[in-house]
Amino acid sequence: MSAPDYPYLTATLGDAAERLPPELAQPLEAAFAAAVDVPDPITLQGCLQRIRSCDGADGQPWRGSTLTPGQGMAMARADRAAAGLTTLLEMFHAAERVRVDGDEGQQIGDGTREGLLLACRGLAEYVELQLHAA
Repeated sequence: MSAPDYPYLTATLGDAAERLPPELAQPLEAAFAAAVDVPDPITLQGCLQRIRSCDGADGQPWRGSTLTPGQGMAMARADRAAAGLTTLLEMFHAAERVRVDGDEGQQIGDGTREGLLLACRGLAEYVELQLHAA
């Protein structure tokens, strides 16, 4: 048995798809194929596709008033980096409170604290670069 010429139409219409004229079947098949290729917002693949297309920290494309697609990309990158920076600083702040007032067993150690600080510096520098690019 050979594969159908229009697999999406065949899945939808069954054998009736074979009776459609090509000028009708081809655009319908293309429309079904395009609908299938839209990433589902709750799948890993869908999330990765949006991440690669420079979504903001909220997971949505940058909606700010940008002049060019490149500026939108820079703003989305800065938004993500700023959200990551905030999270790192919160962790660093909590670690510092534990170091000063907490149990010694709950402390993260000098190397980890320095790593958090370096990550914060790197993200802050990256945010600055992206803002200047926009």
